[in-house]
Amino acid sequence: MSSLSAASALVKAGVNARLSRILTTGRERAADLGDAGDELFDAAAALLAGGKRTRALLAGLGAALALEGPERDAMLDSALVAGTGAALELYQASALMHDDIIDDASLRRGQPAAHRRLQALHRDRAWLGDARAFGASAAILLGDLLLSTAGEELAAAQARAALSPDRAAAGRAAFDAMTAEVAVGQYLDVRCQQLPPPSPDEDPREAGRRMHRTALEVVRRKSARYSVMHPLLIGALQAGAAPGDPLHERLSVFGEELGIAFQLRDDELGVFGDPALTGKPVGDDLREGKRTVLVALAWRRADGEGRALLRSVLARPRAGEADIARAEADIARAAGLIEACGARAEHEEQIAGHLRAAVATLDPIGPAEISDESRSDLLELARLLCERRA
Repeated sequence: MSSLSAASALVKAGVNARLSRILTTGRERAADLGDAGDELFDAAAALLAGGKRTRALLAGLGAALALEGPERDAMLDSALVAGTGAALELYQASALMHDDIIDDASLRRGQPAAHRRLQALHRDRAWLGDARAFGASAAILLGDLLLSTAGEELAAAQARAALSPDRAAAGRAAFDAMTAEVAVGQYLDVRCQQLPPPSPDEDPREAGRRMHRTALEVVRRKSARYSVMHPLLIGALQAGAAPGDPLHERLSVFGEELGIAFQLRDDELGVFGDPALTGKPVGDDLREGKRTVLVALAWRRADGEGRALLRSVLARPRAGEADIARAEADIARAAGLIEACGARAEHEEQIAGHLRAAVATLDPIGPAEISDESRSDLLELARLLCERRA
Protein backbone atom coordinates (compact mmCIF):
# COMPACT_ATOMS: atom_id res chain seq x y z
CA MET A 1 0.00 0.00 0.00
CA SER A 2 1.38 3.41 -0.99
CA SER A 3 1.82 6.20 1.54
CA LEU A 4 -1.14 8.07 0.03
CA SER A 5 -3.35 4.98 0.07
CA ALA A 6 -2.51 4.40 3.74
CA ALA A 7 -3.24 8.04 4.58
CA SER A 8 -6.51 7.92 2.65
CA ALA A 9 -7.60 4.74 4.44
CA LEU A 10 -6.98 6.30 7.86
CA VAL A 11 -8.88 9.48 6.98
CA LYS A 12 -11.80 7.68 5.32
CA ALA A 13 -12.30 5.36 8.28
CA GLY A 14 -12.43 8.23 10.73
CA VAL A 15 -14.67 10.40 8.56
CA ASN A 16 -17.09 7.60 7.76
CA ALA A 17 -17.40 6.78 11.45
CA ARG A 18 -18.11 10.43 12.28
CA LEU A 19 -20.69 10.77 9.50
CA SER A 20 -22.46 7.64 10.69
CA ARG A 21 -22.57 9.05 14.24
CA ILE A 22 -23.79 12.45 12.99
CA LEU A 23 -26.61 10.89 10.96
CA THR A 24 -27.63 8.73 13.91
CA THR A 25 -27.68 11.76 16.19
CA GLY A 26 -29.71 13.69 13.63
CA ARG A 27 -32.29 10.93 13.46
CA GLU A 28 -32.47 10.83 17.26
CA ARG A 29 -33.03 14.58 17.42
CA ALA A 30 -35.81 14.27 14.83
CA ALA A 31 -37.46 11.24 16.42
CA ASP A 32 -40.49 13.27 17.45
CA LEU A 33 -41.11 14.21 13.79
CA GLY A 34 -42.14 10.69 12.82
CA ASP A 35 -41.61 9.79 9.16
CA ALA A 36 -40.46 13.32 8.27
CA GLY A 37 -37.16 12.92 10.09
CA ASP A 38 -36.37 9.63 8.37
CA GLU A 39 -37.27 11.10 4.98
CA LEU A 40 -34.70 13.87 5.45
CA PHE A 41 -31.93 11.73 6.85
CA ASP A 42 -32.47 8.91 4.37
CA ALA A 43 -31.85 11.41 1.56
CA ALA A 44 -28.80 12.80 3.36
CA ALA A 45 -27.39 9.33 4.01
CA ALA A 46 -27.82 8.33 0.37
CA LEU A 47 -25.65 11.22 -0.82
CA LEU A 48 -23.10 11.02 2.00
CA ALA A 49 -22.55 7.31 1.36
CA GLY A 50 -20.78 8.13 -1.89
CA GLY A 51 -17.76 10.27 -2.71
CA LYS A 52 -14.01 9.79 -2.53
CA ARG A 53 -13.52 11.90 0.64
CA THR A 54 -10.90 13.93 -1.25
CA ARG A 55 -11.56 17.15 0.67
CA ALA A 56 -11.32 15.30 3.96
CA LEU A 57 -8.03 13.75 2.83
CA LEU A 58 -6.67 17.17 1.89
CA ALA A 59 -7.56 18.52 5.33
CA GLY A 60 -5.78 15.53 6.88
CA LEU A 61 -2.69 16.07 4.75
CA GLY A 62 -2.68 19.74 5.72
CA ALA A 63 -2.89 18.86 9.41
CA ALA A 64 -0.07 16.30 9.12
CA LEU A 65 2.07 18.38 6.76
CA ALA A 66 5.28 18.45 8.82
CA LEU A 67 4.87 15.06 10.51
CA GLU A 68 6.39 11.68 9.72
CA GLY A 69 5.96 8.07 10.77
CA PRO A 70 3.80 7.21 13.78
CA GLU A 71 3.17 10.89 14.63
CA ARG A 72 1.82 11.44 11.15
CA ASP A 73 -0.41 8.37 11.31
CA ALA A 74 -1.72 9.48 14.69
CA MET A 75 -2.71 12.87 13.28
CA LEU A 76 -4.39 11.34 10.22
CA ASP A 77 -6.29 9.01 12.55
CA SER A 78 -7.16 11.77 15.04
CA ALA A 79 -10.57 13.03 16.13
CA LEU A 80 -9.63 16.47 14.78
CA VAL A 81 -9.03 15.19 11.25
CA ALA A 82 -12.10 12.94 11.35
CA GLY A 83 -14.35 15.76 12.53
CA THR A 84 -12.91 18.35 10.16
CA GLY A 85 -13.23 15.91 7.28
CA ALA A 86 -16.82 15.12 8.23
CA ALA A 87 -17.63 18.85 8.33
CA LEU A 88 -16.20 19.26 4.83
CA GLU A 89 -18.18 16.27 3.53
CA LEU A 90 -21.38 17.64 5.06
CA TYR A 91 -20.77 21.00 3.45
CA GLN A 92 -20.05 19.39 0.10
CA ALA A 93 -23.30 17.42 0.31
CA SER A 94 -25.14 20.67 1.04
CA ALA A 95 -23.51 22.40 -1.93
CA LEU A 96 -24.22 19.46 -4.25
CA MET A 97 -27.89 19.39 -3.29
CA HIS A 98 -28.27 23.08 -4.05
CA ASP A 99 -26.22 22.79 -7.25
CA ASP A 100 -28.35 19.90 -8.50
CA ILE A 101 -31.53 21.92 -7.94
CA ILE A 102 -30.10 24.87 -9.86
CA ASP A 103 -29.04 22.61 -12.74
CA ASP A 104 -32.14 20.40 -12.46
CA ALA A 105 -29.75 17.45 -12.53
CA SER A 106 -31.25 13.99 -12.57
CA LEU A 107 -28.33 12.00 -11.19
CA ARG A 108 -25.61 12.45 -8.61
CA ARG A 109 -23.02 9.74 -8.01
CA GLY A 110 -25.02 7.30 -10.10
CA GLN A 111 -28.29 7.65 -8.18
CA PRO A 112 -31.20 10.10 -8.20
CA ALA A 113 -30.25 13.59 -7.06
CA ALA A 114 -31.73 14.54 -3.67
CA HIS A 115 -34.50 16.72 -5.11
CA ARG A 116 -35.47 13.94 -7.54
CA ARG A 117 -35.51 11.41 -4.70
CA LEU A 118 -37.79 13.65 -2.63
CA GLN A 119 -39.93 14.38 -5.68
CA ALA A 120 -40.43 10.64 -6.13
CA LEU A 121 -41.36 10.32 -2.45
CA HIS A 122 -44.13 12.89 -2.94
CA ARG A 123 -45.38 11.18 -6.09
CA ASP A 124 -45.26 7.63 -4.67
CA ARG A 125 -47.26 8.64 -1.60
CA ALA A 126 -49.83 10.57 -3.65
CA TRP A 127 -49.49 13.75 -1.60
CA LEU A 128 -51.25 16.98 -2.50
CA GLY A 129 -49.60 19.70 -4.55
CA ASP A 130 -46.80 19.62 -7.11
CA ALA A 131 -44.23 16.84 -6.64
CA ARG A 132 -41.49 18.73 -8.49
CA ALA A 133 -41.90 21.84 -6.34
CA PHE A 134 -41.90 19.75 -3.18
CA GLY A 135 -38.72 17.93 -4.17
CA ALA A 136 -36.86 21.19 -4.84
CA SER A 137 -38.11 22.84 -1.65
CA ALA A 138 -37.28 19.84 0.51
CA ALA A 139 -33.78 19.49 -0.95
CA ILE A 140 -33.06 23.19 -0.39
CA LEU A 141 -34.04 22.82 3.26
CA LEU A 142 -32.05 19.62 3.65
CA GLY A 143 -29.03 21.35 2.14
CA ASP A 144 -29.45 24.15 4.67
CA LEU A 145 -29.65 21.61 7.48
CA LEU A 146 -26.42 19.93 6.34
CA LEU A 147 -24.67 23.30 6.12
CA SER A 148 -25.68 24.05 9.70
CA THR A 149 -24.57 20.58 10.79
CA ALA A 150 -21.21 21.08 9.08
CA GLY A 151 -20.48 24.18 11.14
CA GLU A 152 -21.59 22.43 14.29
CA GLU A 153 -19.31 19.47 13.57
CA LEU A 154 -16.27 21.65 12.87
CA ALA A 155 -16.73 23.44 16.19
CA ALA A 156 -17.18 20.13 17.99
CA ALA A 157 -14.04 18.67 16.39
CA GLN A 158 -12.00 21.68 17.47
CA ALA A 159 -13.35 21.39 21.00
CA ARG A 160 -12.59 17.65 21.20
CA ALA A 161 -9.01 18.36 20.09
CA ALA A 162 -8.70 21.23 22.58
CA LEU A 163 -7.35 23.52 19.88
CA SER A 164 -5.99 26.85 20.99
CA PRO A 165 -8.35 29.79 20.36
CA ASP A 166 -6.05 31.14 17.63
CA ARG A 167 -5.92 27.85 15.70
CA ALA A 168 -9.65 27.26 16.08
CA ALA A 169 -10.46 30.77 14.89
CA ALA A 170 -8.14 30.49 11.89
CA GLY A 171 -9.69 27.16 10.82
CA ARG A 172 -13.21 28.46 11.23
CA ALA A 173 -12.42 31.66 9.32
CA ALA A 174 -11.11 29.61 6.39
CA PHE A 175 -14.20 27.39 6.51
CA ASP A 176 -16.52 30.41 6.49
CA ALA A 177 -14.56 32.02 3.65
CA MET A 178 -14.98 28.81 1.66
CA THR A 179 -18.76 28.64 2.08
CA ALA A 180 -19.22 32.33 1.25
CA GLU A 181 -17.01 32.12 -1.83
CA VAL A 182 -18.84 29.10 -3.22
CA ALA A 183 -22.15 31.00 -2.99
CA VAL A 184 -20.66 33.87 -4.99
CA GLY A 185 -19.16 31.46 -7.51
CA GLN A 186 -22.47 29.68 -7.89
CA TYR A 187 -24.18 33.00 -8.61
CA LEU A 188 -21.54 33.84 -11.23
CA ASP A 189 -22.12 30.45 -12.85
CA VAL A 190 -25.91 30.93 -12.93
CA ARG A 191 -25.49 34.46 -14.24
CA CYS A 192 -23.14 33.41 -17.04
CA GLN A 193 -25.67 30.88 -18.30
CA GLN A 194 -28.27 33.63 -18.67
CA LEU A 195 -26.11 35.98 -20.74
CA PRO A 196 -26.57 35.84 -24.53
CA PRO A 197 -23.74 34.13 -26.41
CA PRO A 198 -21.43 36.43 -28.41
CA SER A 199 -23.03 37.83 -31.55
CA PRO A 200 -22.03 36.53 -35.00
CA ASP A 201 -20.29 39.80 -35.89
CA GLU A 202 -18.08 39.91 -32.78
CA ASP A 203 -14.40 39.00 -33.14
CA PRO A 204 -14.35 35.29 -32.12
CA ARG A 205 -10.83 35.55 -30.69
CA GLU A 206 -11.72 38.42 -28.38
CA ALA A 207 -15.06 36.81 -27.48
CA GLY A 208 -13.28 33.53 -26.74
CA ARG A 209 -10.71 35.27 -24.53
CA ARG A 210 -13.48 37.03 -22.61
CA MET A 211 -15.39 33.78 -22.15
CA HIS A 212 -12.16 32.15 -20.98
CA ARG A 213 -11.51 34.84 -18.34
CA THR A 214 -15.07 34.64 -17.06
CA ALA A 215 -15.04 30.83 -16.98
CA LEU A 216 -11.82 30.80 -14.97
CA GLU A 217 -13.27 33.25 -12.45
CA VAL A 218 -16.24 30.92 -11.96
CA VAL A 219 -13.88 27.95 -11.63
CA ARG A 220 -11.79 29.68 -8.96
CA ARG A 221 -14.70 30.82 -6.83
CA LYS A 222 -17.18 28.01 -7.27
CA SER A 223 -14.94 24.97 -7.34
CA ALA A 224 -11.15 25.24 -7.35
CA ARG A 225 -10.61 26.80 -3.95
CA TYR A 226 -13.36 24.82 -2.26
CA SER A 227 -12.27 21.53 -3.81
CA VAL A 228 -8.56 21.75 -2.93
CA MET A 229 -7.24 25.03 -1.51
CA HIS A 230 -9.57 25.64 1.43
CA PRO A 231 -9.62 22.03 2.74
CA LEU A 232 -5.81 21.90 2.66
CA LEU A 233 -5.53 25.30 4.37
CA ILE A 234 -8.12 24.46 7.03
CA GLY A 235 -6.10 21.41 8.02
CA ALA A 236 -2.82 23.32 8.02
CA LEU A 237 -4.20 26.28 9.97
CA GLN A 238 -5.64 24.03 12.66
CA ALA A 239 -2.22 22.38 12.93
CA GLY A 240 -0.50 25.71 13.52
CA ALA A 241 0.23 27.33 10.15
CA ALA A 242 0.03 31.12 10.45
CA PRO A 243 -2.37 32.97 8.14
CA GLY A 244 -0.42 35.01 5.61
CA ASP A 245 3.01 33.48 6.25
CA PRO A 246 5.09 32.06 3.35
CA LEU A 247 3.89 28.49 3.95
CA HIS A 248 0.28 29.60 3.95
CA GLU A 249 0.81 31.57 0.73
CA ARG A 250 2.49 28.66 -1.04
CA LEU A 251 -0.20 26.21 0.03
CA SER A 252 -2.79 28.69 -1.23
CA VAL A 253 -1.18 28.84 -4.67
CA PHE A 254 -0.72 25.06 -4.77
CA GLY A 255 -4.36 24.53 -3.81
CA GLU A 256 -5.77 27.04 -6.27
CA GLU A 257 -3.70 25.84 -9.23
CA LEU A 258 -4.46 22.19 -8.50
CA GLY A 259 -8.11 23.07 -7.91
CA ILE A 260 -8.31 24.73 -11.32
CA ALA A 261 -6.77 21.66 -12.98
CA PHE A 262 -9.21 19.46 -11.03
CA GLN A 263 -12.23 21.45 -12.23
CA LEU A 264 -11.01 21.62 -15.82
CA ARG A 265 -10.78 17.83 -15.75
CA ASP A 266 -14.33 17.76 -14.37
CA ASP A 267 -15.48 19.98 -17.26
CA GLU A 268 -13.83 17.66 -19.76
CA LEU A 269 -15.54 14.66 -18.17
CA GLY A 270 -18.83 16.58 -18.31
CA VAL A 271 -18.64 16.45 -22.11
CA PHE A 272 -16.60 13.33 -22.85
CA GLY A 273 -16.80 11.22 -19.69
CA ASP A 274 -18.23 7.73 -19.35
CA PRO A 275 -21.56 7.96 -17.44
CA ALA A 276 -20.85 4.58 -15.87
CA LEU A 277 -17.79 6.14 -14.20
CA THR A 278 -18.89 9.74 -13.64
CA GLY A 279 -22.39 8.93 -12.38
CA LYS A 280 -23.82 11.73 -14.56
CA PRO A 281 -25.26 11.76 -18.10
CA VAL A 282 -22.72 12.54 -20.82
CA GLY A 283 -23.00 16.04 -22.23
CA ASP A 284 -24.70 17.49 -19.15
CA ASP A 285 -22.59 20.67 -19.13
CA LEU A 286 -23.54 21.41 -22.75
CA ARG A 287 -27.14 20.48 -22.01
CA GLU A 288 -27.17 23.07 -19.22
CA GLY A 289 -25.49 25.72 -21.37
CA LYS A 290 -22.44 26.07 -19.11
CA ARG A 291 -19.78 28.53 -20.30
CA THR A 292 -16.73 26.46 -19.45
CA VAL A 293 -13.11 26.98 -20.42
CA LEU A 294 -13.57 24.09 -22.85
CA VAL A 295 -16.41 25.94 -24.61
CA ALA A 296 -14.41 29.18 -24.64
CA LEU A 297 -11.49 27.45 -26.36
CA ALA A 298 -13.84 25.91 -28.92
CA TRP A 299 -15.44 29.29 -29.59
CA ARG A 300 -12.08 30.83 -30.39
CA ARG A 301 -11.03 27.94 -32.66
CA ALA A 302 -14.29 27.16 -34.47
CA ASP A 303 -15.37 28.57 -37.81
CA GLY A 304 -18.60 30.48 -38.33
CA GLU A 305 -20.69 27.33 -38.73
CA GLY A 306 -19.17 25.83 -35.59
CA ARG A 307 -19.85 28.95 -33.55
CA ALA A 308 -23.44 28.96 -34.80
CA LEU A 309 -23.80 25.41 -33.47
CA LEU A 310 -22.29 26.39 -30.11
CA ARG A 311 -24.53 29.46 -29.96
CA SER A 312 -27.65 27.35 -30.52
CA VAL A 313 -26.64 24.91 -27.78
CA LEU A 314 -25.70 27.62 -25.26
CA ALA A 315 -28.83 29.66 -25.93
CA ARG A 316 -31.28 26.80 -25.55
CA PRO A 317 -32.64 26.67 -21.95
CA ARG A 318 -32.33 23.14 -20.62
CA ALA A 319 -31.62 21.78 -24.06
CA GLY A 320 -33.94 18.97 -24.96
CA GLU A 321 -37.22 20.03 -23.36
CA ALA A 322 -38.76 21.33 -26.58
CA ASP A 323 -37.23 18.89 -29.06
CA ILE A 324 -35.30 16.14 -27.33
CA ALA A 325 -34.02 14.31 -30.40
CA ARG A 326 -32.75 17.45 -32.15
CA ALA A 327 -31.24 18.88 -28.97
CA GLU A 328 -29.36 15.68 -28.18
CA ALA A 329 -28.08 15.53 -31.76
CA ASP A 330 -26.83 19.14 -31.45
CA ILE A 331 -25.06 18.30 -28.19
CA ALA A 332 -23.34 15.34 -29.82
CA ARG A 333 -22.33 17.55 -32.75
CA ALA A 334 -21.00 20.20 -30.36
CA ALA A 335 -18.89 17.59 -28.56
CA GLY A 336 -17.54 16.46 -31.92
CA LEU A 337 -16.72 20.06 -32.83
CA ILE A 338 -14.82 20.59 -29.55
CA GLU A 339 -12.71 17.54 -30.37
CA ALA A 340 -12.20 18.29 -34.05
CA CYS A 341 -11.20 21.95 -33.71
CA GLY A 342 -8.43 21.15 -31.24
CA ALA A 343 -10.11 22.69 -28.19
CA ARG A 344 -10.02 19.44 -26.23
CA ALA A 345 -6.30 19.03 -26.89
CA GLU A 346 -5.62 22.63 -25.86
CA HIS A 347 -7.74 22.06 -22.77
CA GLU A 348 -5.51 19.11 -21.85
CA GLU A 349 -2.47 21.37 -22.18
CA GLN A 350 -4.05 23.87 -19.80
CA ILE A 351 -4.76 21.14 -17.24
CA ALA A 352 -1.11 20.10 -17.46
CA GLY A 353 0.02 23.71 -17.13
CA HIS A 354 -1.98 24.31 -13.95
CA LEU A 355 -0.69 21.02 -12.54
CA ARG A 356 2.91 22.09 -13.23
CA ALA A 357 2.28 25.44 -11.57
CA ALA A 358 0.87 23.69 -8.50
CA VAL A 359 3.79 21.28 -8.22
CA ALA A 360 6.34 24.08 -8.60
CA THR A 361 5.01 25.88 -5.52
CA LEU A 362 5.99 22.95 -3.29
CA ASP A 363 9.67 23.00 -4.33
CA PRO A 364 10.79 25.89 -2.08
CA ILE A 365 9.04 24.52 1.02
CA GLY A 366 11.70 23.02 3.28
CA PRO A 367 11.63 19.75 5.25
CA ALA A 368 10.88 21.56 8.50
CA GLU A 369 7.49 22.54 7.09
CA ILE A 370 6.66 19.58 4.85
CA SER A 371 7.89 16.05 5.45
CA ASP A 372 9.01 13.74 2.66
CA GLU A 373 5.88 11.63 3.16
CA SER A 374 3.60 14.65 2.93
CA ARG A 375 5.33 16.00 -0.16
CA SER A 376 5.10 12.61 -1.85
CA ASP A 377 1.42 12.25 -0.94
CA LEU A 378 0.49 15.71 -2.21
CA LEU A 379 2.30 15.12 -5.50
CA GLU A 380 0.64 11.75 -5.99
CA LEU A 381 -2.77 13.14 -5.11
CA ALA A 382 -2.25 16.03 -7.54
CA ARG A 383 -1.51 13.58 -10.33
CA LEU A 384 -4.52 11.43 -9.51
CA LEU A 385 -6.90 14.41 -9.40
CA CYS A 386 -5.77 15.51 -12.85
CA GLU A 387 -5.75 12.06 -14.48
CA ARG A 388 -9.05 10.82 -13.06
CA ARG A 389 -11.86 9.48 -15.21
CA ALA A 390 -14.64 9.77 -12.63
